[in-house]
Amino acid sequence: MKPLVPLGNRAFLKAALFFSFITHSSTAFAGNYNAICGGMKCNIFVSPEVITSPYGSIPTARVTNWGGGGDSSTAVGTGVATTIFLGPIGLLGFLAKKHDYNFLINGYDAEGKKTSMQFSFKNDKPAKRLINELQMTTQLGMGQTRTAKEIRGRESKGKEKIRLGRFKPF
Repeated sequence: MKPLVPLGNRAFLKAALFFSFITHSSTAFAGNYNAICGGMKCNIFVSPEVITSPYGSIPTARVTNWGGGGDSSTAVGTGVATTIFLGPIGLLGFLAKKHDYNFLINGYDAEGKKTSMQFSFKNDKPAKRLINELQMTTQLGMGQTRTAKEIRGRESKGKEKIRLGRFKPF
């Protein structure tokens, strides 16, 4: 039986497929997150172009820095209470965890004004997913900084001068 694709073309197709996975752009990433903003439930939307929250919107290319952190701790009180009420099965209550992750994103909005977004999660899964997504969409790692001069340089290639920040000449 004769192969459908000659051997030389198979290697080329495998290499092309592998290369496409390596160079995959972040355009496929977009997420909607249920978070807590100022003690109230809110939605955070992250797309390749913009990050939106109740505090405003920041284009991803204009994010100056972002960071997050938090912890997970075992709810000892829950474990003790369930053990007392349910006996040995109540020991499963010690597996309950309490999560608290806080995030801060700084940057410039579409008009060039400084904007900050602060929110938190009570679950570690969206927090971990957001960290990965922010790294992909902003092209910044957690704690890395992009200056206004760098933003202006990226945006003004062949365009007029862009003002970022209030009343601050650069």
